[in-house]
Amino acid sequence: MKKHVALTLLVLTTLGVLRAHVDIERQDGAYFLSFQGKKHDVLGAFLNQTNAVLRQCDAVQVLDVNRPQAATALTAIRNYSPPDSDGARLLGLLQQGPWLLAELEFSALNPAVVLLTSSPQGARIVEGAIWSGTTAPWQSASLIRRYIQDRAPQAPPALTDCFDPAGALFN
Repeated sequence: MKKHVALTLLVLTTLGVLRAHVDIERQDGAYFLSFQGKKHDVLGAFLNQTNAVLRQCDAVQVLDVNRPQAATALTAIRNYSPPDSDGARLLGLLQQGPWLLAELEFSALNPAVVLLTSSPQGARIVEGAIWSGTTAPWQSASLIRRYIQDRAPQAPPALTDCFDPAGALFN
C-alpha cells in the first residue's frame, strides 16, 4: 500500500473512532468533552492549572477557622437563612483586607462558598455572591471562582483567584 493511501486511511479511521467515542457538549452555557459517556471539563482543568501558575496570593491570608474573624464570619452565615444555616461548619477561610471568602458545609444544605465583608461591627454577606450546589461535571474551583467574581466584581481578584476547595465537596 502506498504511503499516502495508508496515511489517508489512518486519518479517516482516527476521525471515525473519535467521532464514535468523543463529543463536545454544551450544558448551562459551558462546554465539556464527553468520552464514552463520561463528561470531562477540559477547559476547567486548563483554567485551574493556569490559575495555579499565574495567581498572586501574597496579599491573601489563609485564616485559621478558630480565629475571631472566622467566628464573626460563621455567625453572619448562620444568621443568613436559619434554621437551615444553623448547622454551618467552616472548612476554609481566606481574607484580603476587609474581604472574606468562606467555604462551608451544612447539615441540611448543599456545600457553599460565601463572600463576606468585615468591619468592626461584624461580617456581612455580599448579596448574590454565594455559591451553593453541585458542580458536576465541571471542575469546581474554576466554576466557583468565575461565579463569585461575576457577582461581586468589586471584590479583589486575588481573593477568588487564590480559592481552592478544601475537600472533595465540590468535585
